[in-house]
Amino acid sequence: MASPALPALLDDAHAFSLQIISLSAELWSGDVREVSLPGSEGRFGVMAQHAPLLSTLREGMVSVYPVAPEPPLHVYVSGGYVEVQPGKVIVLADLALRSDDLDHARAQAARDAASSPMAQEFTDADYARLHAELMHQRNLQLRGLPWK
Repeated sequence: MASPALPALLDDAHAFSLQIISLSAELWSGDVREVSLPGSEGRFGVMAQHAPLLSTLREGMVSVYPVAPEPPLHVYVSGGYVEVQPGKVIVLADLALRSDDLDHARAQAARDAASSPMAQEFTDADYARLHAELMHQRNLQLRGLPWK
């Protein structure tokens, strides 16, 4: 039996509306063919005509597979809820960031840390010396000896 043609898979019967909303604003909405979610009891997927469902979400990535021929979208959520209806899914996240925004935020945090005054004060040798001294003091503390 021949497999169905791709356009037949992308018709309205195989698509549903998805909204991803965080506390600050709507992050994304559109028609999708599938979404994968980090449920509190484990990861699960939703496709069109899914049975109604209300679930809590744990921290993780929501993977969105749009109907349009474009790559999947990944959205980080820190937790929240998802409501699934046969033609619509609503993700209510505490915090939500698109993966490209998350990568940008991580890069900016790394740049900020590298340019901080404390980071500029320590050379590799200074850092190693300080780390060794702290480890020595912690070792003395764990053995019950007085700090020197």
